[in-house]
Amino acid sequence: MAAEHIGDKQFWLAIAILIKNYHALNKKIFEVLITEVQKQQDGKLHASNEDELEQQLQTAAGERTCDGFKIHFKMLTKKMSTNILANGVVDFVQQSYECHFVDAQSFDDFAVQLNGGELKVATFNQSNDKEISPSSRWAEFVLKPKLHNWSQSKREEAAQKSLHLLDVEKYNDLYKQLKQKHSLSLLELWQTANESTDPLKFIYEDLAIAAYLITLWSCTQSEPTGFADLGCGNGLLVYVLNAEGYKGYGYDVRQRKLWSLYPDETKTKLIERTVEPNSFRCEFDGIDWLIGNHSDELSPWLPVLAARLKCSYFLLPCCPFELSGAKFQRRNTCISSYQDFTLYARQVSQQCGFETLQDRLKIPSTKRIALIGLKRTAKVSSTFEDFVQRELQKYQTGESKTEQTVKLREKAETVRNCTQIEKSILDTLVLKIFRMLLDNTTDPESLTSESIWQQGRQLSMREIAQSLSKEELIGIKSECGGIKTLLRNKHEVFEFCGNDQIGLRKPKEITKLQQTKGKLLIIKKRACFFKLHHPQGCPLEEGECSFIH
Repeated sequence: MAAEHIGDKQFWLAIAILIKNYHALNKKIFEVLITEVQKQQDGKLHASNEDELEQQLQTAAGERTCDGFKIHFKMLTKKMSTNILANGVVDFVQQSYECHFVDAQSFDDFAVQLNGGELKVATFNQSNDKEISPSSRWAEFVLKPKLHNWSQSKREEAAQKSLHLLDVEKYNDLYKQLKQKHSLSLLELWQTANESTDPLKFIYEDLAIAAYLITLWSCTQSEPTGFADLGCGNGLLVYVLNAEGYKGYGYDVRQRKLWSLYPDETKTKLIERTVEPNSFRCEFDGIDWLIGNHSDELSPWLPVLAARLKCSYFLLPCCPFELSGAKFQRRNTCISSYQDFTLYARQVSQQCGFETLQDRLKIPSTKRIALIGLKRTAKVSSTFEDFVQRELQKYQTGESKTEQTVKLREKAETVRNCTQIEKSILDTLVLKIFRMLLDNTTDPESLTSESIWQQGRQLSMREIAQSLSKEELIGIKSECGGIKTLLRNKHEVFEFCGNDQIGLRKPKEITKLQQTKGKLLIIKKRACFFKLHHPQGCPLEEGECSFIH
């Protein structure tokens, strides 16, 4: 296949992104900090800065005022106890960029060059006298494709950066400390509470949010006297902040299983109560920060409540809602629904008189844009209250227009996830679909444990639906929304393979993340489906499988 041609401007755009985003290519690195910039001019190095580096990288060939740059980096690591130092060399004359790591044997130096419009990449292994290794898999299959993508980026997109309101090094150090201090004990709490949600996602996400808040408060000198987390869910963020010495409370419409397992100092600060925006008053003194972490219907209300209570707020919006509690109505269909809702929440914040800051968090979630209101430029005015009332009435009709109420979720939430279907009926449906997928050209009776383990065929959702009776379809539609939810709930058996195709999921071994010091961090509770129903049984040994054999 012919190499893709890249121009000088595209090449230096890709290098400009690479310089600040090496962590996108190396999972061991959390963030890249530039500690010093020097420019190469008349054969000598002179002091420079990031702005001049950026400006020269954008300048057309022949118009640049220097020959290149030397850049000094500090690479913040995710798990290693020490950070890594490195040097980058930009050479405009040779149209090349090199990166050399200082005393880091586990990191290979690399070089990138534009040669006749073709991108050349190579790595140098520090243990063999810098011998060039152009066939390096990382260089060819990670670095090179990424550079091609970056060369086609818009400069405005390339300028977007996470955690720009913080001291990133301070944040990363604190995040590593919180993981080391809390993650194992929280995993054990998850087991004890018999929580069905993914502990690794929730724990690491809330630890990252806690690290962000603590660093933000420190960097802006806005440490709270007390905080209130509205819609606190499992209370994990409240627990971590309390454990780190910050006084605060959590409110949620329903108590969660984990609440009763927290220490008393946190348990007594988790309050089961509906937060009604028009009448909410915090019964505790000293609350000067409101937190909305995926707070659903309360998300657009965070700035409003913060303005009324004369405090600051942190909002991480997720599911989009209007102030009225109705589902969010799109304003701009040229952007995503999430971006549209974030702009709406920002508008509400500005109507409340806040100087609204925006940042992008580094968390295991696609919804990671945070809005922060540290201070207000104006007091709550009648104009602001008029805006709130107009928003409340916008999607109401008839007599309800005068009620000005907010639609909030009920304490007892309607369950539509297959759990209300009789287990025998559910098992019959799952087994029927399983046999349908396994029923391919191979005769099940001829399969033995010595044969290659058969995953069967893939079928479309339409084909599966057509094979079920009308009564079966109506039953699962009324209780769980349809076949897709049924199959997702049995994710240990089925997998979505793309293009609306469904197949059987081959069991995977217990990962290292599920073990610490040889101790299993999951409890086997259910029998292995494949051991019971697959003609060849489970392809894993009992010690490797997450289910009971």
